[in-house]
Amino acid sequence: MAKTKDLSAQSDPNPINPGGPESLPRANTWHGLPGIKRPDSPVDAAPGEPKKAIVESPAVHRPPKSPEDYCGPYLQFVGTRDGSWFGSALLLRHKHLALPVFTMKTEDGAKVQEPRWETLYEDMFGMTCWRLHLEVETLSGIGETTVSWLCTWPHEEKEDFTEKGRFVVPHQDGVWRGGFFSCNGFDATVPTNLAQSLTYTQVWNHLGSVHLEKPMHLLIWGGDQNYIDNIFDDIPFLKRWVEMDWNTKWQHEFSQKTEEEVCRYHMYMALENWERPEVKLALANIPSLMSWDDHDIFDGAGSYPPLLHDSPVMMGLFICAQRYRLLFQHHTTPELARSHQLFGYKGHNQIIQCGPKLSVLLTDGRTERTPETIQDDRTWKETFDRLDAQIPQTTQHLLAVFAVPLSFVRIRFAESVFERLKNAPHIVRQLPLVKSTNSIFGLPELYDDLLDEWTHENHIKERNSAIANFQKFAEKRQCRVTFLSGDVHCCGLSRFRTKPSHKNDESLTPVADPRLMYQIISSAIVNMPPPRNALRAYHYFKMKWHFDGTEEELLNYFERRPEGGRKLRHQKLLPNRNWCHFSLVGPTPPEPSPGGMAGLRLNQAEPVVPRTLINGVANGELPANVAGVDGSHQVRSSANGPDFWRHHWPFTKHHPYPSSLGPTSDESGLGGGEPRIHKHSGGRFCRHGKHGGIERHEDFGRGLEGDLRIRLWVESSLKTDKGRKFASYEVVVPPVLQVGHATK
Repeated sequence: MAKTKDLSAQSDPNPINPGGPESLPRANTWHGLPGIKRPDSPVDAAPGEPKKAIVESPAVHRPPKSPEDYCGPYLQFVGTRDGSWFGSALLLRHKHLALPVFTMKTEDGAKVQEPRWETLYEDMFGMTCWRLHLEVETLSGIGETTVSWLCTWPHEEKEDFTEKGRFVVPHQDGVWRGGFFSCNGFDATVPTNLAQSLTYTQVWNHLGSVHLEKPMHLLIWGGDQNYIDNIFDDIPFLKRWVEMDWNTKWQHEFSQKTEEEVCRYHMYMALENWERPEVKLALANIPSLMSWDDHDIFDGAGSYPPLLHDSPVMMGLFICAQRYRLLFQHHTTPELARSHQLFGYKGHNQIIQCGPKLSVLLTDGRTERTPETIQDDRTWKETFDRLDAQIPQTTQHLLAVFAVPLSFVRIRFAESVFERLKNAPHIVRQLPLVKSTNSIFGLPELYDDLLDEWTHENHIKERNSAIANFQKFAEKRQCRVTFLSGDVHCCGLSRFRTKPSHKNDESLTPVADPRLMYQIISSAIVNMPPPRNALRAYHYFKMKWHFDGTEEELLNYFERRPEGGRKLRHQKLLPNRNWCHFSLVGPTPPEPSPGGMAGLRLNQAEPVVPRTLINGVANGELPANVAGVDGSHQVRSSANGPDFWRHHWPFTKHHPYPSSLGPTSDESGLGGGEPRIHKHSGGRFCRHGKHGGIERHEDFGRGLEGDLRIRLWVESSLKTDKGRKFASYEVVVPPVLQVGHATK
């Protein structure tokens, strides 16, 4: 091969490693600690007992420690159909120990099927791995079924150990509630002292407290579940490989010994992370859905130049990561993935049905990724063919999960600068000033981060084509599409809609516009936020774009700081750790009890989550004569007053005042006023609430039947003796309004 030090050197087909290695993980000596009993996993308290969600967890070890002789169960949601709820549980046990016993029961008469055991691996580094296929009857009507499970781990030499937990299954017309988060760890660039200050547990504890107050039915993990970045320091060969010259690096073999070390690293990392108490609480009690991202493999995976991307070592690292991602995030193997409903040309995507009105699409943005392509055209075609064929006509909302946001800030000049640096001669890249900003692969540190983005110049055409297909789907099926993404370590809200033909165009109202799609950005649940000044600088870039008759805008969403409620100047992005709660609005909105908001309790059709923000406060002023729980102020407006239908078109003069909350509120979910409601259409206000002859009369703070309520829970950057506090910001996403059909 001709010598070159230009990292963008192209060669097709790749002479180094055409096709890449295919290999299976090999069993090795087990290094478990069978004599050590792990602590009981935290679960929901029994009736009458105090609820405890706050747990402490140490940082993940480097290298990760070996597992105990039993791990799991970890729950996964598979979907609903034909009057049943389907899921799976992943269990691991040392191969020489007896099979565990797993049972389920309900208290409302819903039938549970005997779990069907499927062996995934007989000997994975001394552990046997099983997938248990779970099925629960979904009863008719609204409400939900609590399913209790019991897992007993028999042992010949000591007392049997039993774990228990519970999860909640909505009835056939029940209201679905869920959560979304991303970035569950610290990358290699975060200093240890900062990681210890932020802690792994704080935001997880808040999520757990919300779940204990009103259980979520599913939890969507949006990528970077396990941070593998330190593998290049923790495995001796990879540490040497990083320091090799380029011509040696991209030709070096990926040996069997290295493969075993990498596979063991992934397995131990996943198990240590999954067994952290706050994570185990979620995995054992909230059925999960997962979509991976680059840090599950290594930083920037898929966005490096071809000779590096396709080198034997890089391909070997990817194949090992894929195998353990499929095991721990999808309860399957590469050989069984298609039979477990994962699809794609090469990748592993999923479509999940959540009752009659909600569907979830989880995309794989890494398996087929190259510097020019994120998903293969054949995968895109299969995705939209399956959406059209699999999603029932009753579906009102589709949650499309992309690990990286489809809509975010464009920094074109930086893309150009880093592309030039990447292509610079080797001697230039080794200059001290340049080298100090390079990643471990000698590329500019931000090069792969920018190339990862859907909005990068290399990917924008593919992105626009995908959005056009989502628009066609939404119009054909009259289904509202909402995007959930993470990756960028901040939170925000972006919007796609039909481009107005002129400023005062009222020919198409937002609720009747199938192109109205929100991009929810929620990141990170653990990782360190970016510097506040960096996000402030983002606000001076262009934030509104037009393409193919579509208007795209990163919205002014955060009017007040989560720390104390001071008005924000830069309102599009917040540099705070966060997670996202979502729920469908049920058929029976609750009525307020006497005494105002302080006495409010919600029925089963409405989620109870800690309420920490006030709405309806005119001009940002708090009335002195209105006080609520813990000294917070609460204002409730008439449904027919000036705030009518405000959950779609509020006046911009109304500024919710953020109060605060610790890791949990009281068991009734009380703790403040109503949450922040965001406007849908640039400040326009509909006084009559009529569109196409349909009148929607409801209290603005609750949402209407069929609405999707999305709430960003944001951690305060200020520490107190009781920990960090949280504030919430909410947007209510309406279904596509079908003119001529009755709406309750």
